Amino acid sequence: MASYRPITEEIAAPTTSGNAVTVSDADRVRVVNTGTSSYLLTILDSSDNTIGSMTLTAGEKVFINKRDSDKLYAANSNVRFARITYPVL
Repeated sequence: MASYRPITEEIAAPTTSGNAVTVSDADRVRVVNTGTSSYLLTILDSSDNTIGSMTLTAGEKVFINKRDSDKLYAANSNVRFARITYPVL
């Protein structure tokens, strides 16, 4: 199994597109849904156009590869973001 290293503090996801974040200009982000419900995760480009979205089930963890200027937000702040290195050798 590959390892990763967090290189920022984990933050609660902003819940609106106007507050979407780059997660410290990350190109790799660990996203985890700490809630008991499913929530939508949305990725925006630097011009705030939606690139894509996906539903995270309760407890789900994913790794997002993105451009450093792309932004993330989620439907609930139970979704958490951390900039990571991946994989660590």
